[in-house]
Amino acid sequence: MPALSSRLRGLLLALAAPLSWSIGGVIIRSVDTEPWDIVFWRAAGHLLCFPVALWWLWGRSAFSDARAVGLPALAVAFFISCTLVFHVLAMTSTTVANVLILQSMSPLLVAVLAWAFLDEKLPLSGWAVLALAFCGLALVIGGSFGGGDMAGNLFALAVAVCSASHVTIVRRHRARNLAVVTLPAAILACGVSLFFANPLTVGLTDIGLLILLGGVQMSLGLTCFIMALRHLPAAEVTLIALLEPILGPIWVWLFIGEEPAATTLIGGAIVLTALAIHVTLAARRARQLPSPA
Repeated sequence: MPALSSRLRGLLLALAAPLSWSIGGVIIRSVDTEPWDIVFWRAAGHLLCFPVALWWLWGRSAFSDARAVGLPALAVAFFISCTLVFHVLAMTSTTVANVLILQSMSPLLVAVLAWAFLDEKLPLSGWAVLALAFCGLALVIGGSFGGGDMAGNLFALAVAVCSASHVTIVRRHRARNLAVVTLPAAILACGVSLFFANPLTVGLTDIGLLILLGGVQMSLGLTCFIMALRHLPAAEVTLIALLEPILGPIWVWLFIGEEPAATTLIGGAIVLTALAIHVTLAARRARQLPSPA
């Protein structure tokens, strides 16, 4: 059997990442336990699985870059830990479609933070795309008024803000590999959850599902995303990753029967269109930059 070409391998890995990420809603909806218990066991699953990927990909050097970056690496770990907590709180407080669409605002927020803190230029077309995305965001959130799930929407937006914050720090230190900081982030999430959770009262089946969730959604998804970047341009991998907010609500609708509201579908389509335009424009600008001598 002939070996896979580098591009085909990259495409398969890039597809595997959003497929792994998209299962979260189905599993979280399937377990019968409290949100903080979910936070604990999901993070524990990542702690059990991701060290294997780190050792396989980078060996002992996996920790050296994080040590070299210092305090900013700790800030990245803090923001990632916040996303681990807020994501679960959002998933248990509003629809999966709302959560994934609102979280998908993160790349656009990165553009704003990079403009504000890293002096990266944001052209007029970039501001226009942001305006389009916020129109879609307004539709998703506006459709929730009076529906009792506004808290979940705010948690999902908090995920987007925290995710954008940690990505902005990583961009500032882009020469370093900071994947390892997801481990202290998971430890922090587990520690915080223990103030509110009682994880040992969770049934064994649910524990197994949540550990599987941490291993597949977090560890496997991140590993596939990192490996895909070795074979494909970042813009292409990011575009393929937009499958997550499309597939996630589909799985929950098919297996759980949770149907997204019409405003969520319309607003989500606007947000995802804006994201696709954003990534495409960013890729075009990158190609127009002069090559280093």
